[in-house]
Amino acid sequence: QALGKKIQDNGEYITNFGEKITGVGKTLTTNVTTPIIAAGAASVYAATDFESAFTKLSTIADTSEVSVVDLKDSIIELSNQTGVSASDIAEAAYSAISAGQDTADAVTFVSEANTLAKAGFTDMDTAVDTLTTTLNAYGMETDQVSRVSDKLITTQNLGKTTVNELGSSLGKVIPTAAMFNVSLDELSAAYVTTTKNGIATAESTTYINSMLNELGKSGSKSADILSEKTGKTFSELMDSGYTLSEVLQILQDEADSSGKSMADMFGSAEAAKAAATITQHTKDFTDALDQLADSEG
Repeated sequence: QALGKKIQDNGEYITNFGEKITGVGKTLTTNVTTPIIAAGAASVYAATDFESAFTKLSTIADTSEVSVVDLKDSIIELSNQTGVSASDIAEAAYSAISAGQDTADAVTFVSEANTLAKAGFTDMDTAVDTLTTTLNAYGMETDQVSRVSDKLITTQNLGKTTVNELGSSLGKVIPTAAMFNVSLDELSAAYVTTTKNGIATAESTTYINSMLNELGKSGSKSADILSEKTGKTFSELMDSGYTLSEVLQILQDEADSSGKSMADMFGSAEAAKAAATITQHTKDFTDALDQLADSEG
């Protein structure tokens, strides 16, 4: 009887021990094995995405400037430094090269774009597009990208706008500004002044673009007044060192002397709104110009 009791007790102990082992096994599966498998799968997917993006990049990369191995290593290094996925960096480098950046400078360019994206509350694609559009319009080299980025962030900080909003709009007005020798500082100061004084970024873009077109278009009312008063075109005035607010003051003086308003100096209401806002808030404009000139770093 005692032997039977001992056998029964031992049987129960073995059963309980088996259940504990099973529990431990389930815990290990849930807390250790499954996460390891999931992490491994994520790593595989990430590696696959990167290889796909890098293969795409390789189709346009100039390997005479930088080898494929060095290009891949520099992308991985930037990814480790910034926490941005290597596939996203490769895609951004592809966009940069497609927009005219040299392969040798592409990863450095993407690094600057990443800084702009974080400070400007936008994504990498918008940052790359905004920077390449600006550099190309003004004929700047890649070594100017940091300065451009600083000016965009300063515009955001001084006005009521963001780099994300500017990125959606700048491409519509930068070609016009560059065509008439309106510098990035002047254009940015115009954005600061108009947005700071209640005009949304998208509307500011329309107004500023319309104003610049009328100022520079031969035969327009404002262009004729500038030519009559100064003997120069708008483009020539800007190239000779006039600020945009100084040019607009010439028109304001003409309006005042003839008993008219700034609206009478332009053919469109949109152009007149931008001109009037800048003229009425000249201090905002000149202060912005000073800070933009000193925005590096």
